[in-house]
Formats: sequence, C-alpha cells, structure tokens
Amino acid sequence: MGRFILYAAAVVLGIAALLFFPIILETDVHYDMNRRKFGFALYAYKAWKLVGGYVTTYRGGFALHVSPEKAILKPYSGMNEDRKRFSFVRAFRVISFVLTTETGAEYLLPVAAAHNVLRVLFFSVGGRRGKIRNNLWLTDGDELKISANLVLYFNLFILLRAFLQFLKERFKRLWQKKTSASTV
Repeated sequence: MGRFILYAAAVVLGIAALLFFPIILETDVHYDMNRRKFGFALYAYKAWKLVGGYVTTYRGGFALHVSPEKAILKPYSGMNEDRKRFSFVRAFRVISFVLTTETGAEYLLPVAAAHNVLRVLFFSVGGRRGKIRNNLWLTDGDELKISANLVLYFNLFILLRAFLQFLKERFKRLWQKKTSASTV
C-alpha cells in the first residue's frame, strides 16, 4: 500500500509541475522602412529558437519565410476567419516590453503619438509600470526603423483555463441559439 501512495503522489506532483511550470517566450521584431525588411524571431527561455525569419508581401497576402526553402503563405481573405478562432494570446502574461524607434524629423510626430498610444493600451490591459520601456531616437534624413522585444510567460494551467472558458461561452451561445429556435 505504501508504494501505491508513493506512486500516486509522484504522479500528482508531476501533473502539478507540468500545469504550473512557467513557459517563457521572447520575441524580437525589427522593421526597416527604407530597406523594406521585417524580421522576427521567437525564442523559448532565451535559449531555444522556435521560429524566425522575415515577412514579405505578395499579391493577395503575405509570406512568412521561416527557412531558405520554406515559406508560409497567408492570404488576406482568410484573416477574418482566423480572427474568430480561439486565441491563446489572451492567456499570456507580459514580463517586459521594449520598443525602440529610430526616425527622422518627418515621422517624429506620428511615431511619438504611436508610442503614447501603445503605452496607454499597455496600461489599459493591465500592464505594470516597470514592465514597459519606450525609446525614441531622432536621426538625420528620411528613416524609420522599429525594433521591439517582448517577453511573455504562461503555463498550461492558464491555457487550459482560457480554453475551458472559450468552450463554456461557445456552448452557451449554441444553447441560447437552440433554445430560441425551439421556442419560435
């Protein structure tokens, strides 16, 4: 009987560790307007590169180039359907957000306004004061370079809870739709 309790406790502790162990993701994004380049990289625990590459546009959509031989095509027409699916993004918690913009005088006013809007949005979704940093650099000429670093964490418990809430809302809508159709 003692071994059974030991194995059961080990299984329960293992499941709890899997559910509550934090998973940390870091993403780096860089956009250069003059060279028309948009690069990105996604890392797990700052050590393992999960995906990286650059984005280009084509007629009717955009392409994510994740390797020299592989590109993921995403048409503009399919974006509205993708938006309505379950999104894991709401389950992420922000550890830090750093935005650096290098611009000429021509874009200074709109970029400064965009920085302020981003700060307001960050704080309105529950961001903390020490977790965001904006840098605005003024240079000569017609130039616009934007770099961002975002560090997020989540765990499987947060994702599972968000998924169950999504299912609950989906069933609630279906139930209301079926109930209203049967009473008419």
